Amino acid sequence: MKRLILCDFDGTISLRDMGYVLLNRFSSGDWEAIDRDFCEGKIGSREAYSRIAEIIRGDQKGIRDFVQENSEIDPYFVSFYHYCGEKGIDVKIVSDGLDFYIKILLELHHLSEIPFYANRTRFHPGGRMQFSFPFASEECGLCGTCKKKLVQIHRDQYDSIVFVGNGLSDRCGAREADFVFAKGSLYQHCIREDITCHFFENFEEILSDLKKHIRGIIFDLDGTLIEAYEAIYLGLKGALEHFGKEIFSFSDLGNYLKADLEATLLHFFSPEEVPKVVPIMRKKYEEVYLGHTYLLDGAKEVLESLRSRGILMGVASNKFGRFSRGALSHLGVLDYFKAIIGAGDVPRNKPYPDMIEAVLREMTLTPPEAVFVGDTLTDIETGKQAGVDVYALPTGFYSRTELSQKKPKRILKSLKELLQVVRDTSF
Repeated sequence: MKRLILCDFDGTISLRDMGYVLLNRFSSGDWEAIDRDFCEGKIGSREAYSRIAEIIRGDQKGIRDFVQENSEIDPYFVSFYHYCGEKGIDVKIVSDGLDFYIKILLELHHLSEIPFYANRTRFHPGGRMQFSFPFASEECGLCGTCKKKLVQIHRDQYDSIVFVGNGLSDRCGAREADFVFAKGSLYQHCIREDITCHFFENFEEILSDLKKHIRGIIFDLDGTLIEAYEAIYLGLKGALEHFGKEIFSFSDLGNYLKADLEATLLHFFSPEEVPKVVPIMRKKYEEVYLGHTYLLDGAKEVLESLRSRGILMGVASNKFGRFSRGALSHLGVLDYFKAIIGAGDVPRNKPYPDMIEAVLREMTLTPPEAVFVGDTLTDIETGKQAGVDVYALPTGFYSRTELSQKKPKRILKSLKELLQVVRDTSF
């Protein structure tokens, strides 16, 4: 399988956007107004560069020296690049920036062999600069370097193309690629446009993803594998009625659910009252939960397929441990799991890492060998505290956009996407 990774440069490989750095030092006009028009979509980068050419001045040697003194690349990029070379993965740079400073930075870090595509710069006497766009597309004419076109050009040569980027000029390339590593505004764009991506902060995280071999998957329960919100509502309603509290409608349940039972009850009771309410709530819940708990669509098929592939599975849920095991037994899937940890089984509930750590011990796995699948912000926080990659599901009360605020590793479109993740161990 021949694979290619196309990397943006400014803000991705280079820690700073070198275009902005140069404009801050060498422009004689209001370049920020040009940038605002670009960011607001009023003009494309080709038009922006034509305006910038009128206000930027500097001799070639002075600018070159400035770039060398004021540039820095991601400290993990070199290791990432060498690993890709060892694995036969090609790496190329696609940039809507300028060729001369990319060339300088690659030379500085002994990476001159990396092919790159960028806008061309010609220096003229008197400090004037001229830009040209050999990799533009006449289809839209906005970007100086059309990254969508570059993905398409490489399509016949590679079985899989991955895109790495962070900004506006990366959007079309991300849409065209097979998979995306995203941060910055590109990450939010991918979330809005439902483009599957992995969030990253630096190339160390991308390198970890390339090396990752998933041996185990830990699941949250409610909203992830099972639908039990009606049972939760009935249990809570029973407790409220028992203590003469006002009853709310089922449609408002999402407004009151918190990380665990105790936190949820604090909406209605004082901290001193909660310990007395918990056993009443659990008693009411136990009376109804088996008749109002269901596997989510496709969950059993996913569990069966994962087990057939040798994937170890566990559960980490803030549902009372006995109820977690009871629900899974009632639904006929208890034996799929090597470890089931719920409230009361460890000293602290989620978002503390105790549950995931306990599951990992029982599965004899390390954090890098597993992923945690959940549907809440608490699940994302828990996985991060435990050092486990989190794959979030928008199947509960949180949307993709809301889940993205906590930056999980990946937001799944459905539970069935896990099968593709396990199958495609690269990217």
